[in-house]
Amino acid sequence: MTTEPSSSAAILVVDDDEVMRDLLRRVLERSGFEVLTATDGREGVERFRGRTVDVTITDMMMPVMDGIELIRALVAEQPSIRIIAVSGVDDWDNYLKTARSLGAKAVLRKPVSSAELVSTVRRVLTGGS
Repeated sequence: MTTEPSSSAAILVVDDDEVMRDLLRRVLERSGFEVLTATDGREGVERFRGRTVDVTITDMMMPVMDGIELIRALVAEQPSIRIIAVSGVDDWDNYLKTARSLGAKAVLRKPVSSAELVSTVRRVLTGGS
């Protein structure tokens, strides 16, 4: 039996694209989630360490620290972490396969619809992959 995720679940969105980051934040907030944001992997690690995060959504291609490095760092700190990897690059399949192998619970290809984003977050929160 699955339970409905708490509307107060905290979601960390890590994406260097301001427009995409803001769009994901607004969609998730409208669905009742609390959203923290970061502009790259290094800032994402800092935000993650600063408070309890229920799900991290990360872009794969970012400056400073990319999504692969971020996933490795977060899994090293908390092996049970819930991560959703998102990519829009041409070679997205390889990036997302790598993200899965490192511990991402779900992968999405940009552009992602609002409905797909919210349903994926809810599924990951309830233990699905």
